[in-house]
Amino acid sequence: MSRALKIFLVIGVVVLGILGGFLAGFLLSAKLGMFTQPSVLSSGVDSVFALMQRQALDPPDETTATVGAINGLLQSNGDRYARYMPADDFKSYSETMEGSFGGIGVVLAEENGNVRVAQVYEDTPAARAGIENGDWFFEIDGIQRDSWTTQEIQRLVKGEPGTTVTITLCRPYTEEDTMNMRYPLGVPYTVTIERAVIQVPVTKAELYEGDIGYIRLFEFNLVSGDAVREDIKSLKAQGAKKFILDLRENPGGDLRQAISISSIFIESGVIVKVESRVDGETILESVGDTTLPSEPLVILIDENSASASEIVAGAIHDHERGTLVGMKTFGKGSVQTLLNYKDGAILMTTAHYLSPNGTVINDVGVSPDVEIPMTLGAQKELETDIQLQEAIKILGDLR
Repeated sequence: MSRALKIFLVIGVVVLGILGGFLAGFLLSAKLGMFTQPSVLSSGVDSVFALMQRQALDPPDETTATVGAINGLLQSNGDRYARYMPADDFKSYSETMEGSFGGIGVVLAEENGNVRVAQVYEDTPAARAGIENGDWFFEIDGIQRDSWTTQEIQRLVKGEPGTTVTITLCRPYTEEDTMNMRYPLGVPYTVTIERAVIQVPVTKAELYEGDIGYIRLFEFNLVSGDAVREDIKSLKAQGAKKFILDLRENPGGDLRQAISISSIFIESGVIVKVESRVDGETILESVGDTTLPSEPLVILIDENSASASEIVAGAIHDHERGTLVGMKTFGKGSVQTLLNYKDGAILMTTAHYLSPNGTVINDVGVSPDVEIPMTLGAQKELETDIQLQEAIKILGDLR
């Protein structure tokens, strides 16, 4: 499985390829009023934009060009995580962070300019339609793209409960496949799904071996910290004395929630160091409210644990608070700040973070204490999930 879990926006290939930063400058100055005087940049882009209107096979309209321009400027410094979210995309993003929306019930992840299913929530339209983790999006209601972003997929898939959406996905080939692999992403299949209100199950909790509490955290949204604490309370009432926090396939999310969840296990000290060109170094420490200060702990991670997941894993490792089991994490050690802009928002990289001991995570990742390679599909059942089995064994040996 590829480890690239990138959040990489490619909008308007022709516009960006020809105009790049020039088009960005022009439209930001001409349409958004950010410059009071014409510049060489805007003048040059003005000419190219006019040329495209006269000569291009498929010239962009002003709205498309503006979106492409803003993204061209945001990424002109090499920031692959930056993107502009117009009003519809920003609305979809906000609904996802709040945890309730009309959709099909999947978590998305970008990889190499395409979008795959990172998680399928149980008892949702997606689960009933047979969509599986790892499937790639190819077409939505007849719309195909050479590349997708998570925001585009969210906007097209979400909608009023009771309405339908037709999606073509590609199921990755297995090692046993001997068929003609003529589709790059796998075998395509099409499903028509009726949308429903999706209450995102932020966590999943179970009790193993009578005293091992297992919590899977799907993403770091605005209620993640509270959800984990509630699960711990419930599991302790059932007799749990040792705990597993599963961060596999968790793409991250809100930095504040990473601090909150780390603080559940770490009473005091540094959780993460944030380095910014503007603000210098900021040290973020445990906020207290520690629920499990010393109970035995295992953190499950894999190559798609990213961002906030890596903050938690790095803090647990550096404080020697628990054992990391699984595979090296993705390696996204940069901080994106969401800035309201017009009716939408701009997301850009404003800092990068280091683990409490000063270890660089970006493009490196967090290594497990116990490395266990495993395919994504093996997580479906305990009988095949050898990473979870090892976590249970480690805690069981502490009796």
